[in-house]
Amino acid sequence: MVKASIVAVGALMILAQGQAGRPEFEVASVKPHSAAENSGPAAFTREPGRLTYMNVTVRALMREAWGLKVYPLSRGPDALSTDRYDVIAKAPPDATKEQVMLMLQSLLVERFKLAAHRETKELPIYKLVVGKTAPKLHAVADDGSAPEINHDGGHQIAAKHISMEALASTLQGFIGDKVIDATGLTGRYDVTLDFNVDESKSMEGTTIFEAVQRGLGLKLESTKGPVDVIVIDHVEKPSAN
Repeated sequence: MVKASIVAVGALMILAQGQAGRPEFEVASVKPHSAAENSGPAAFTREPGRLTYMNVTVRALMREAWGLKVYPLSRGPDALSTDRYDVIAKAPPDATKEQVMLMLQSLLVERFKLAAHRETKELPIYKLVVGKTAPKLHAVADDGSAPEINHDGGHQIAAKHISMEALASTLQGFIGDKVIDATGLTGRYDVTLDFNVDESKSMEGTTIFEAVQRGLGLKLESTKGPVDVIVIDHVEKPSAN
């Protein structure tokens, strides 16, 4: 049995207790990832009718299933964040993303015997604020269109037509702690940020905190505040299949 808390920042907060009536994958395979290949990065692939997750942890699967845009979910070694699996699942080709995530929740409950509940805790968070100098932001007209946010193309974050609230949420996904917008800026902006996305593997390159300050003229201030969390009450290693 494993018990641990993970920060929940997505709106999808359906817990394992609501399993009855939840959709399931047509076929799903869960196998331990080969130890010889554990050094490689995790890989998520979603195609119509098929999901493939290679070299993923249970925490990563939970982040995917419940919309938890947080990395890392743990700062200490445990089976949830060290044991890795390969998951291949088949779903109806016309299934929506929301339906597929419910299917992944079902898989976690069935194969990993996951049980959890929701709490609110006082935890470390960050405030995104304006720095000592004027913000270095490229303002664009707010025409009502949705923001475009990418994590490739030569930048760790490349966003168009993004609000500061959406930027805070995006930064949160990389930092691991909750980030709230306290800039007071209400416009829309085009933003690009380059930083070292995994400091645990390399100390070289710009940190996300430095990139925000140097590139945008903003600052991430550390503080504490109420945060929704999911507490894992029980989880087991799955049987090979």
